[in-house]
Amino acid sequence: MVNTKVSEVLDGSFLTYTFNLLRANVLRERKTMSLLLLQDNTENASVIQKVAVTLQQILREKDVLFKTEHTNEIGILLPHSGREESTGFLRRLQDSCECFLDPSQDRCLLASIIEVFHPELTLSNALMMCRDSLSKASETSGIQAVYADSGFERPVTMVKVSLLEADRLFRGFLVMAFERIHLPGIDLQIREFDDGLALFQSGWVNSWHPHLVVMSDVLPKKNGLDVLHELRAMPNEEKFTVLMMTRRNSEEDMIYAYESGTDAYLVKPFNLRLFEAQVKRMLAGIWS
Repeated sequence: MVNTKVSEVLDGSFLTYTFNLLRANVLRERKTMSLLLLQDNTENASVIQKVAVTLQQILREKDVLFKTEHTNEIGILLPHSGREESTGFLRRLQDSCECFLDPSQDRCLLASIIEVFHPELTLSNALMMCRDSLSKASETSGIQAVYADSGFERPVTMVKVSLLEADRLFRGFLVMAFERIHLPGIDLQIREFDDGLALFQSGWVNSWHPHLVVMSDVLPKKNGLDVLHELRAMPNEEKFTVLMMTRRNSEEDMIYAYESGTDAYLVKPFNLRLFEAQVKRMLAGIWS
């Protein structure tokens, strides 16, 4: 990871190098980076100068501030941030910058956001797409955000899914629920197990792939909590996302499950649509 101080404003070849390196990092981690291009069309670009000062104060250490060949533009790279986080960042910028706090001054700044999640999206192309979206934006007071579309689909990531449930019929319903889930960039590979011991004996957990484990707490031979403890003890335990199913509805059981490392908790019986919504949210976190 490039260690860039917030006070630095990058440009030229080092900016391209930094963009490429950050893009490689977020792709390897299956995250999203956002590029924000801010454009000031006022006389003498007075707003952009004040905004640049505020940005140097509020950016995180891993964020990158850069300038382009146009004096009325300034850009930001926000690693591990998608469209929603970037929009929130712009709201915080508007609330922090003094040039937008005076109601007697009708200040306007255009901002384009493009998500970077594909290895073929270059810096120059991203900037071109941002400028194209800005050319179609209407100016209003404050920071006006628009979104640029890169035209790329997310790279497909294989996600392993392990269903640990002793009840064969109920396990079948879970499989049907997964077959109805379709998310861009995610290829689900599902395996069923009637016991926790069978999961580890299969070798299915021994790979680098993201792995969603959906399991009951009560299983023969090796129960759900034993499986959870063993998964969290593995060197690459962060690849596992665990959804625990149980008939126990006490707060103490839930607290113990969360403290042991489960990511979500469902009490049986539950609505399968609720289950699907929970799984979709968890899978969406794989590309964030």
